[in-house]
Amino acid sequence: MEKLTNEAKHTCILQKYIENPLLVHKRKFDIRCYAMLTSINGNLKGFMYEQGYIRTSSVLYSKADFKDKFVHLTNDCIQKKSKDYGKFESGNKMDYSEFESYL
Repeated sequence: MEKLTNEAKHTCILQKYIENPLLVHKRKFDIRCYAMLTSINGNLKGFMYEQGYIRTSSVLYSKADFKDKFVHLTNDCIQKKSKDYGKFESGNKMDYSEFESYL
């Protein structure tokens, strides 16, 4: 395991494909939240921005074709190319309160 020094700078993205996902209106989604972890003189401090959003897919979820990006990937650079982009939510996004109402 690498020992971190004060000069070390790291960015990490954590993700895992979920085989049996919770769906929103029968479509996949991901939760976007923003957090920052800092270390000053060895003291860790975390910050989380309270507002975030839910990104949704443009196509109903199906396990039939895992190559269909519009079903399985919710990021904007993929979804904005779908003919159904924005059909269900503006910009394929929901705020946390809309998601909470759905749940």
